[in-house]
Amino acid sequence: MSRYKQSSGDVTRWPDSLEAREALEEWFTAVASDPTSYLSGDFLDFRGADLSTIDLTDAYLVSSCLTRVRFEDANLGGANLSSAELAGADLSFADLAKAELVGCSASNARFRGARLFAAELDEAVLAGADLSHAILNSAKLYKSDLRGANLEFASLRWCTLGSGTMPTVLAGARMFGCQLEGAKGTVVGPVVVDEHGALPLDGAELEAWFSERGAENIQVLRVSG
Repeated sequence: MSRYKQSSGDVTRWPDSLEAREALEEWFTAVASDPTSYLSGDFLDFRGADLSTIDLTDAYLVSSCLTRVRFEDANLGGANLSSAELAGADLSFADLAKAELVGCSASNARFRGARLFAAELDEAVLAGADLSHAILNSAKLYKSDLRGANLEFASLRWCTLGSGTMPTVLAGARMFGCQLEGAKGTVVGPVVVDEHGALPLDGAELEAWFSERGAENIQVLRVSG
């Protein structure tokens, strides 16, 4: 039995916008008789909502306003959040596998422990976002802004981080098989770079590893004990 919820009685807090609430209520009614129904919320304003634990698989939220909305432990697998406003949103432990977040604005958003397997995050603004312990295997972050983001202990295997500005914290992250051409910025290591998780690199060795994979200019910061 799924841990996710799909009924109006499971909503912790409804959005302030009447139009967004009506869209949710209409979807809850539809999904009760047709489990394949999806939320149609493009361009709507969901601010004020807490949709934690709700099953929003394949939802359409293109260009929607999700600023500070809570999706903790929600299912957004396959959802389309392209160009959505996600600043300060809480998606901790949410499932965003294969979700589309191209061009979204998610500065200071929380993705701690989120599952972002094969998610599309090209040209996304993730400055200051918390992606610690997130699973980003095979995710695409081409030209994404990760300045000041926290990817501590994140899994970044086979992901694309090319031509974007890198985060500050990568300590404990796993980066085997990444595409890094054109990546630049400053990072804090160590980073685990082998398939079996046995080879952490830091300092000059980590800078050389980035350079060998086409990174434009990566500087590894020293953190005093």
